[in-house]
Amino acid sequence: MIELINAKQNIFGDNIAFVENWDFSRANLNEENRIRAITQVASICYQNPKALGSESLYNRLMAESMGLPSSSFEFVPVILDYENPKHQEILKLEYSNSKKFGEQIDDRYLLTNYRALVYDYENLKDEFSFDIRTIFNSENECKIIKDYFKVFLFKVDFPTRSQMVRHRVSWQELSRRYVSAKRVPFEFYVSEKLQENEKVQELIKQSEDLYFELLEAGVKPQEARRVIPQMGYTQIWAAFMPKQLDNYFKLRLDTHAQWEIRQTALAMQELLR
Repeated sequence: MIELINAKQNIFGDNIAFVENWDFSRANLNEENRIRAITQVASICYQNPKALGSESLYNRLMAESMGLPSSSFEFVPVILDYENPKHQEILKLEYSNSKKFGEQIDDRYLLTNYRALVYDYENLKDEFSFDIRTIFNSENECKIIKDYFKVFLFKVDFPTRSQMVRHRVSWQELSRRYVSAKRVPFEFYVSEKLQENEKVQELIKQSEDLYFELLEAGVKPQEARRVIPQMGYTQIWAAFMPKQLDNYFKLRLDTHAQWEIRQTALAMQELLR
């Protein structure tokens, strides 16, 4: 259904950073799979394994942003077939979010995502003879999706994350607004050059001590997190369409790319082989 394919551990040499390759190709096979995929993403973001498969969380995420769904819905890939009469109702439109956020696979298919489909339904429902949110993909269509839609889970430091999200792909990150370090402790990436300076460890300890001091004083985690240095680790999901993945590799496999983000691209490339 939704499964971890393989993983590359220790990509920064500190036994913390990693890249995982996940298979979300069957996420739009049925409603149960949609819920599983979306809550799989959310369970990492909220660090709550109990959220996996939660229908109540799914419903809350459906209406998260002004009545439109969370970006976690972008992790449900949808294939639209130009030969399918129902799909044609979306594909014939001059403008749609499904097209805007999709990518042409060949002359027959458009690869898009469920969030875009929901956007189209909410904004253009008068254009359709049925509820387009009920479009599911067949097993054969899911096999096509598997070849083109790639999902990764990363554990990287904040500066590497900041470089990664410059790419226009689908992202979902561990939320330190809601996830306190009391529940999930901070981890820190200390690069080889920084290890040479003894004050770095002092900074880490001071920032953590201040963070917990602020929490004890009633400051919410969303404010207290501001004192954590850029060395902090985060977890972040990414879903790539083919052109997006090609662009990531083009820029981040280059020898001029910063070492850490280049390691993510090298690991991704290895996992896809």
